[in-house]
Amino acid sequence: MYKNTYQRISPTTILLKAMWLVIASLSLLIALSSIAISSVASELDTTPSFVHSDTPLEDVIAAQEQATANDKLLLVVLGAQWCHDSTGLAGYFDSEALRPILQKHYTTIMVDVGLLEDRRDITQRFNYPTYYATPTVMIIEPSSGTLLNRKTMARWAYADSIPLLDYVEYFTQYAELTDTEIAALQSYSPTPQEASYNEKYAARLQQAYKTLSPLLKDDINGKTDDNFYAMWKEVRRFRATLQEELMERASQQLDNAANSASGSKKATLTEYDPFSWQ
Repeated sequence: MYKNTYQRISPTTILLKAMWLVIASLSLLIALSSIAISSVASELDTTPSFVHSDTPLEDVIAAQEQATANDKLLLVVLGAQWCHDSTGLAGYFDSEALRPILQKHYTTIMVDVGLLEDRRDITQRFNYPTYYATPTVMIIEPSSGTLLNRKTMARWAYADSIPLLDYVEYFTQYAELTDTEIAALQSYSPTPQEASYNEKYAARLQQAYKTLSPLLKDDINGKTDDNFYAMWKEVRRFRATLQEELMERASQQLDNAANSASGSKKATLTEYDPFSWQ
């Protein structure tokens, strides 16, 4: 006789199966959420930032070798996470409009200056006295170490207020320099007198940074010294003026060389008084 194999399922069994389905669904959602969070975290980890390194010069040298091997320009940016313009520039670097240009044409390294630490060993490697602003943006032909944008570097002191389109045009322009244009920029060489002057005032500026460093740390931590802002503004005017004059001298020399000028005008080397607190 045929026996019906169907058996009645109890309400308890139905409830347990329903609970199992709910738990399985929640587990799947949690797993998918974890993957999404990991993906976002991975993207955030690739955002350019200024992270402390015990070997910043060695890091730059390694990046220079990599740029040479990959036939790209070297892009060295000196800045700090406490600096509004530095973090603004890093944000632009990670934009959809600019990121592909940098990835295609540049090997980029972000150098942390900390609380105004000395990074002259890096800038002087590329024949530049020191960093006069945060951020300082250096575009370099890596095989020769030629600094290509020395005539236009001061603009990046206000990096956060520069339109994205200007970023795109600027870094595209330098990526498209011809060999002839790069060779012309390689001709730059300060006179011995100017080199001595640059070294002297770079050292004076670094000494001012050393004085400001603990005051900057206190300011970041909410304990601002009464004299900090006045001292900061005084140093800012000094370093900005030094950089503007440095660019003017470089432009004058390079333009004279390009025009085959003879009897070029002698560069002005302004002497400055000590800081008010010295």
